Order: sequence, then structure tokens, then C-alpha cells
Amino acid sequence: MLVLLNPAAGGGRAAARWDRATHALATRLGSFTLQHLAHADSMSAIVAAAVRDGERQFVAAGGDGTVHLLINALLDTAAPDTLHRVTLGAVGLGSSNDFHKPSHNGTGAALPGRLDFDRAVAHDVGVLLYMDSHGVVRRRWWINNASIGVTAEGNERFNAPDAALRWLKRVSPRMAILYAAVRALLQHRPRPVTLRIDALPPLTIRVSNLGVLKNPNVAGSLRYDSPHEPAGGALHVHLLEAQRLPGLLRAFLGLARGRFTGRRGTRSWRATRLALEGDTEFSIEVDGEIVTARRAWFSIRPACLRICA
Repeated sequence: MLVLLNPAAGGGRAAARWDRATHALATRLGSFTLQHLAHADSMSAIVAAAVRDGERQFVAAGGDGTVHLLINALLDTAAPDTLHRVTLGAVGLGSSNDFHKPSHNGTGAALPGRLDFDRAVAHDVGVLLYMDSHGVVRRRWWINNASIGVTAEGNERFNAPDAALRWLKRVSPRMAILYAAVRALLQHRPRPVTLRIDALPPLTIRVSNLGVLKNPNVAGSLRYDSPHEPAGGALHVHLLEAQRLPGLLRAFLGLARGRFTGRRGTRSWRATRLALEGDTEFSIEVDGEIVTARRAWFSIRPACLRICA
């Protein structure tokens, strides 16, 4: 078993959290090798070498971004027949830990964790293809959720913090998430895009938020009302059309109570493919990480990776 610890997660507090829980985690995991990630770019090389050496059990110790990096490293380096024998676990050391929601506390310590390798289940992985500013089509794999609009804008601010937000991330991740969300709400402007979902006619709309989900739990305590279908073979797509600030606040207050479908200005679909095109570049959030594009395509790779309970 290889544990990949990202000390930069959780506002730089991940290593200290891991150290405080070392005894409980060692008891829970048994024998493992611990690898500190010096920087994000080191994940792919470490994972590729481990897969070549026969390792099939991996644990992401960090936030959702660490899980995202590990999944991308595995999907990019492991052959399909190998990938089906790989199992992914995680210890939540980040700010939001959406991967562990609705509730996973399997670490034996006061940390969220998905570490039951004996009860691992097959899980779909989302695929994002996007065209960057140079016209190059790039790929990202994702496991939780993706978005454009105000949620992506909030994540973008969270990932590139100003001085106040840097301080909040160290002191209170919850307040840091709230601060970034409020800034995004106040500065949001709806974005015109053309949206294509499966074989439905294209929609040309102005988007305030678009969620593309495998896990209905998003940043902080926000939650959509679509089901959690880890191996359902489909995506849940939730659209919030152009809203002014009062409408945005109502929508996000609804998400705080797990209510979205059927509310004013919303539409929802269960789909396997989704395409987006904008007049200008827009931010796309995938598992809390940000890319920018003018065109993007979402799809699903069904039941390709085993995930711990």
C-alpha cells in the first residue's frame, strides 16, 4: 500500500493533521509506504513507478485536489486491465473533503477517511476534454463534481487567495470557503454558452451556474438533490440560468438545505455526454481544480476504478 501525503493541503496544515493521527492511521491501515509530495507535478512519476512495481493499493492523504491528482496519475499511467485491479482510498486532510461526503470516518481518528479496502466498490470516473487558449485539446479525469459559473469562480478565488483569504485558510477553512463564495456571488456575471446534452437540441443560454456531478455534495455544506450513484454510468447535470444576486442567494441557500430541482430558473438532466461552448474563455472547476477553455466536453468512463468504502 502506498500513501501519498500532500503537506500543502488544508491550508498547509495537512502534515500536522497526519502526524497527530499517525498511530490511529497505522493501526487502521496496517503496513504501508508513506510518500510526501514535494509538489503536485511529482504525483505522476511516483504513481507510474509504483504501478510498474506491482503496487495496487493507493491512499490519497490530503484534500480533494490530492484525490484528483492521484486519479489522474492512475488513469493516465495504468493500462485498463491493470486499472481494474487498482483500489483507491483516502484520508481527508483538506478544506472541504467532498470525496468523503456524505459521511466517511473510517480512519480511527478525528479525520474523514475511506480506507475499507475489503469493501471497495467499482466507481465511474468523469472525463473532461477541453480546448485551451492555444487550441490544444487536453484531458482531465475527475471523481466528484465539476462546474462552471459562480461555483467555479468561488473555487478559482479560493485557489488563488488574496492576503485576507490566505490568513483565513490557515485559521478557519470553513470561513475561507464562505469568504471566497461571497466574493464570487458579489462579482458574478452570467455567461452566455451553448449547451448540448446527449442527443437533445442545443440550448443557447446565459449561465449563472452549471453543476456536472457524480457526487451531489459540493463545496462546504452545499448539496444537490440528485442521487449519489457511484457506478450508475451517468452524470447528473444541474443548470441555474441567469440570476441577479437575490436569485443567486436563494439558489445557494436552497443548496445548503439540499434543495435544487424544480426551483425557479433551474433545469436538471441525467446524461452521459455534455458539450459546452462560449464566446470567450470560461473557468471550469473539476474536483476543486480550475482550468480555462472556450469549448469543453464531459463524458463518463463507467466502473473503471475501485474505491474504498
